[in-house]
Amino acid sequence: MTASHRILAIECSHLFISVALDLGGRVLEERADAWQKTAETMVPLIDSLLVNAGVALSDLDALAISSGPGSFTALRIGMATTKGLAFGAGLPLIPVSTMEALVLAAAERFDADRIVPVIPARKGEYYYTLWSREAAPAWSAGRDISFASAVDIAAHAESFGSQCVVVGRELAGLRQCCARSGAEVSNAEFFSAEALIPLAQRTLAAGCLPDLASVVPDYHQKFRPHGKKS
Repeated sequence: MTASHRILAIECSHLFISVALDLGGRVLEERADAWQKTAETMVPLIDSLLVNAGVALSDLDALAISSGPGSFTALRIGMATTKGLAFGAGLPLIPVSTMEALVLAAAERFDADRIVPVIPARKGEYYYTLWSREAAPAWSAGRDISFASAVDIAAHAESFGSQCVVVGRELAGLRQCCARSGAEVSNAEFFSAEALIPLAQRTLAAGCLPDLASVVPDYHQKFRPHGKKS
């Protein structure tokens, strides 16, 4: 069995900020509300976690960051801050797809054959993808992550019926739209920085480490006329 590495993971794509520290299989985590305050909250949260764990940043093997999609501002600030920490400590930085981490964490908690992970975009609209247990664990860097209204996503869920669970945060609009579909709608309270660690460990073990300068947020945004971003 391959020994796990010491990785600090940071998740700040939306709703709340969390940091998790994998100390060779023992995971510690801290959270803070309000991703809107990412800039003020993230570094103190990391410092607190490291102090409580009794380790220094330089003791780690790598940092991992949730790369998106998610809040444009939180992702940008989170990525910039984490890159600065990685550069200062001379550590590799591993970007982890927020959508992949969310769906794999959900797959451990639900027996549904199909999972529709969603991440809030604009009001009443979400980023989403369609995942099936039958195709697992296949996931490619170019996986189709789409953008749609709650009504359209509910239509996809309805085609799967009771064998589907829609999972994410800020789901009021989706709950209403999915009421007739038979699909379960579940709040992803379980999703946090800890969910990034298995994927980051896999990447680090494979030696597939990107150059620090090439690590950027994965916004999945389309630009509409008149400067309106989706």
